[in-house]
Amino acid sequence: MPVHSKLIEAGVLALKDTTDSPYLIPGLETSKQGVRGAALGRAFSLLKTRIGLPAEITFHSFRHTVSTRLRNADASIREVWIDRLLGHEATHKSQGTTTYLTGISTANLQQTIEAISYPETAFANMTI
Repeated sequence: MPVHSKLIEAGVLALKDTTDSPYLIPGLETSKQGVRGAALGRAFSLLKTRIGLPAEITFHSFRHTVSTRLRNADASIREVWIDRLLGHEATHKSQGTTTYLTGISTANLQQTIEAISYPETAFANMTI
């Protein structure tokens, strides 16, 4: 999965250098359903409570924000790329996406990730 250039500039890939794990964030427990993100979601819930964020903000809110930003970002970003990036099944079941689409190139996923933009201040003083 491609990583946004701003995160690379901030040093997020240094996390990978700390382990032999195939994952960027190693050591996450796997749920009974085989999902590794459940532990990260629980950690986020504890953190948000500690810093006083409203209960309506969930870890899943990040996916909603990314989906919304991408769908409003760039007309050249295809819906099926966004769906693949977010781990969703294609939202539109055209013959082309259900029968003929066998894979989405890493370059297209990278283009999709780079279409996500945040204010420069979001990355100010961020180091990993």
